[in-house]
Amino acid sequence: MANGVRQIDISLVIMLIGIILVGCVVGFAITKAVPVLVLAGVIGVLIFIVSFVWPPIALYLLVFSMLLSPEIGTRTTEGAGFTIRIDDLLLVILAFSWLIRSAIKKEFGIFPKTPLNTAITTYILLCFFSTIMGALYGKINVIGLFFVLKYFEYFIVFFMVINFINTREQVKTFVILLLITCAITTFMGFLQIPAGGRVTAPFEGVSGEPGTFGGYLIMMMSVSIGLFLTSEDRRVRMLLAILIVANIIVIMATESRASWMGLPFMYLCFIVLSKKKLLLIGVMVVLLASSPFILPKNVTDRFSGTFKTERGYRATMGGKQLALDSSATQRVQSWQGILRDIRFHPILGYGITGYWFIDAQYFRTLIELGILGLCIYLYLMYRIFRFLLQTYHLSDDNYVKGLSMGVLAGFISLLLHSIGSNTFIIVRIMEPFWFLMGLVVVLYNIEMDKQGKLQRGSLKIHENIVN
Repeated sequence: MANGVRQIDISLVIMLIGIILVGCVVGFAITKAVPVLVLAGVIGVLIFIVSFVWPPIALYLLVFSMLLSPEIGTRTTEGAGFTIRIDDLLLVILAFSWLIRSAIKKEFGIFPKTPLNTAITTYILLCFFSTIMGALYGKINVIGLFFVLKYFEYFIVFFMVINFINTREQVKTFVILLLITCAITTFMGFLQIPAGGRVTAPFEGVSGEPGTFGGYLIMMMSVSIGLFLTSEDRRVRMLLAILIVANIIVIMATESRASWMGLPFMYLCFIVLSKKKLLLIGVMVVLLASSPFILPKNVTDRFSGTFKTERGYRATMGGKQLALDSSATQRVQSWQGILRDIRFHPILGYGITGYWFIDAQYFRTLIELGILGLCIYLYLMYRIFRFLLQTYHLSDDNYVKGLSMGVLAGFISLLLHSIGSNTFIIVRIMEPFWFLMGLVVVLYNIEMDKQGKLQRGSLKIHENIVN
């Protein structure tokens, strides 16, 4: 008994000493730090405590911060500079809280088992290894490792969603929140149209990225279309129809040709999978017939201008000059440079940020991660496609079919979008995408449990009949 009391007393003393030391450090830091930083630190601690006690609040905060948080720092369209967003900081706090909670409560686990785990793990490990090798060659500084951590950040979103969301009702709630966020950003895009110029996402700093906004909108519009085609509630369909029309208008206003490229393939996916083929084909015929009369001049000029040669820019292929504008010419020239330079590091590439800025996902993956990395990346894309298609065919539930079909069609559009953009490493596209992927995994797990119970029930009935 005396030993027990002595042990408790020692523990209390150690705890009190720790609190005093932390208090001294914090107190000293407060006297030296800028008040804004102190306030930010206090808010960060509060977010950590709240998300630790009630994990879903972390995801609520994350949903709205994805597109509605400002950037700190500067970065040019050529990739120079470095920016960090409020949701980056928020995600670090939430991820740390999640890891601590998972370590304390073993039943939660850290990385739940999913059909994508092998591909994700292999891809991330190769990103780290290739970047470390690039650093050893002297081609990469510490910024490259930060970019790899940023890629890992997207998968943290994916696993956090699967860990903290367990029911169909929770999935519906978060889908609604994602669509509300999309509606807010779409409205803010509308407000930019009268001013002229290309529409961009809110809070993007001095130089916006219309292509990023277009990629985000086409993905969220695809989710809206999937739910619209499977919903039986008239009011829900009406709200989704309004959001879809608004998305189309703003996507056109972004003048993002990479986003436009994904639209027909996204729509084709719906025609193939949906039962409402006649409706979709009818809408497509009407849109094609009326497009010459309803498309704004800036949209038609942007599209036709792709194939007009500009003075000072020349792209050749096979000895023949290509009729392309300056933007397309620079892309083609950069692709040709990659095919020329990949021979120096063919297997593992130059590492993340080890080569100059390339605005094309497939070519950037090839030059940064080599042929091996490109193969693993394509395997990850294949696993995503296969999983979404499997989930769609697995369930008879309209909501599950609508969401999985919408995410699948949006994913296909992003595959086309990434021909001219670094789509799968852009935070404003990938955070929502991997959040949606996590929600589909939750629904997939629910469907698998349901079917497992049905099979066990059928087996039990069969055994009773036999007996």
